[in-house]
Amino acid sequence: MTEPDQAKAALAASHRTQALPNGSGVVRLVAHRGAGHGHNDPTGPPENTLAAIEYGFAQGADAVEVDVWRTSDGTVVLHHDSTTDRTTDRPGWGITTTTYRELLEISAGRWKGESWAESGIPTLVDCTRVVPRGRALVVEVEEGPQVVPDILAATEALGPDQLMYISKNLDTAGALKAAAPAYRVLWIVDTTPRWQVGSWAQGHRRGPDSLRRGFEEPADVRWLVAQAVERGLDGLDTMFVYPPDLPEAVATAGLTWMVWTANDPRAIQTCLDDGAWGITTDNTAQVRTWLEASGRSTAHGAGQRF
Repeated sequence: MTEPDQAKAALAASHRTQALPNGSGVVRLVAHRGAGHGHNDPTGPPENTLAAIEYGFAQGADAVEVDVWRTSDGTVVLHHDSTTDRTTDRPGWGITTTTYRELLEISAGRWKGESWAESGIPTLVDCTRVVPRGRALVVEVEEGPQVVPDILAATEALGPDQLMYISKNLDTAGALKAAAPAYRVLWIVDTTPRWQVGSWAQGHRRGPDSLRRGFEEPADVRWLVAQAVERGLDGLDTMFVYPPDLPEAVATAGLTWMVWTANDPRAIQTCLDDGAWGITTDNTAQVRTWLEASGRSTAHGAGQRF
């Protein structure tokens, strides 16, 4: 299948119109990168921009998820990749080796069309200023624990009800929780089925350089839960596919369980049936419609905090 065909297939799958089966309860709805991937929302604002954040909230999200890195001069900015290659008009720059002033020179939106050409790479401080009352921000920290003080300083305007930290780096997640115990911190686990190990893997990152760990190891759900508990974390944030024994283990430990990035109602239904607390999606408006049609509610729709 060619890349254009793959894009069409992804778009078709993500915009299914079937409703979820009837259910009840509150689901925390999280907009992935604000607008999500280009294949899923080709006309929406470019991901990880202020326009994308506002767009996610306008579509009914309880929270918007953003990805952050620290520039060479200590500014925390929104960007998913470690380089500018994919989502800017100035490829070849590393976010952590470039100053914020230099990043101001490039467009973070032209890749989605000239109408977004003026969209730049925002700071995390700028991002906190557009979070509506009663909604929240989910900050994914892409780097090691050395950036934690700057992350906390950049988000000091938001209280615990409006802010959650997540990270694939276990050491970063632990450092965030130790430094800001009042705030919720979830560890992102890449629960990927891998034929190389003949089972589920437990991919994550460790250390100041965020080195990959566990992607070639069979998943040990008890170990995953124990790592979160040992560091005082509030829960796990896993892929929408996961080892069958994970939901029960997380619930037994009293941890919060969130999933990413679920765009299909069949996947979402499985996660909800298994007790997922929150769903991160690229298709916020569509998923909100499915949830409401099934008798469920978003958190802010039910008057509850994120």
